[in-house]
Amino acid sequence: MTGQIPPALLDVLRDIGMDAPDLAVPLHAKVVETLRRLGPGATRGMRIVALQYDFGWEHEEAGRTFAKAKADYEHFMAKTKTRLLVEDPKLSVAKAEAFAEAEDDAYRLKLEYLLAEQRERSMRQFLQTLKSDLDNHRTDRADRRIADQAHADGIGGHA
Repeated sequence: MTGQIPPALLDVLRDIGMDAPDLAVPLHAKVVETLRRLGPGATRGMRIVALQYDFGWEHEEAGRTFAKAKADYEHFMAKTKTRLLVEDPKLSVAKAEAFAEAEDDAYRLKLEYLLAEQRERSMRQFLQTLKSDLDNHRTDRADRRIADQAHADGIGGHA
């Protein structure tokens, strides 16, 4: 769904690894809107900081989703094991756990939990990547300032 995204903005999105933005994906739409709002005159640093805000909020939501999915799975497992042990007091805890794991709801809840965990981890890693990118950007700018000052001072090796 890239038909609505200008080519110059697509280039910026590719720079952050979003090669196939889909405006139906809320995070993609949010990032596109942020970059569109910043406009073509935005510096790389301005874009990175704005993206950190977008991804920060998204990471917070991913963390909430992860925590809820984990709690739902653990609660289901505890309830199911308890129910099985009450129904058959001779059943071992290990067997009750194995039976609980075999439940279709346990599979569904565990999958949701694992996917939510991966999303949260990916968001955290992307935020770290943005931080590193911003550090590199700052270093590049500092290097350019030093080179500009050296040039202005006549230092540069050009005769």
